[in-house]
Amino acid sequence: MPVYGPGRWLNPGDRPEWCEVATAGRFTVPVDGGRFDRHYHDDHEIWFVAEGKGRILVDGAERYTQAGDVVLIRAGDLHDVVEVYETLRGFFVETGHPSGGRVGHLHRDPSDAAGHEVPARPLPADFPGR
Repeated sequence: MPVYGPGRWLNPGDRPEWCEVATAGRFTVPVDGGRFDRHYHDDHEIWFVAEGKGRILVDGAERYTQAGDVVLIRAGDLHDVVEVYETLRGFFVETGHPSGGRVGHLHRDPSDAAGHEVPARPLPADFPGR
């Protein structure tokens, strides 16, 4: 069984034959110099937020997220990390490509492919559990 450590993601080119997951790996958006790109996928994606706090765009709305959250993202929905309050670390899984599905981050606007700086801000007063 392959082990996918830091800097190595599971992807269609190196996953076991029995595995239907399209891709899986870790992500980090630090409070100092973090970057992310607004994108979508041809398949569904699941994030597990392991550490940190931030605001994300998913399902057409901005929402707070924090350690312990599971974020479900439908195929075709744009998603993004809008701002962070603490370094955000997590794990993602793309559930499996439909026939003809494309791998990786897909962009509706070519300028989104370059990514953007994710601003670090103080924790908002309305953040859950503050």
